[in-house]
Amino acid sequence: MKTDPKARYQGYTFFFKEGFCWNNVLNPLARLLKVKMKSASVNDVGSMSLSSVFPKIPNYYIVTLLNSDLLFEYYREYLNCTVNVQINDIRQIPIIVPSFGDLKVIQDLFNKAYKNKKNNLSTNSSELIAVESQMNNYINKLYKIQ
Repeated sequence: MKTDPKARYQGYTFFFKEGFCWNNVLNPLARLLKVKMKSASVNDVGSMSLSSVFPKIPNYYIVTLLNSDLLFEYYREYLNCTVNVQINDIRQIPIIVPSFGDLKVIQDLFNKAYKNKKNNLSTNSSELIAVESQMNNYINKLYKIQ
């Protein structure tokens, strides 16, 4: 370890990968995990990071699922009811492999929400609330929750 020039960078093979991230600690009254896309960067424990290794399950798809009401409720009820959002908790969330049609719908909804959030910077805009509602309804349908 002393002679390896990379030894001081434990986990360096995981740095500079695009993916998604979330805050390590949530507000106790939070209603979402608030997962966001992460550009290629160095990881830090204050913002946990993962990335998809499956081409059929892109990062934006997982971000959309994790930001849904359904998966937040699942997370809170069955995985972890504390304010700390651990990486292994997120790994336990069931992810449905989408069909091409489902992936297209989710991508369109993700892009609408991303564009609205980027342009508006408000979580209370009526357009964003409408897109979030469409996302939640579609994810409920995807997970066969009516």
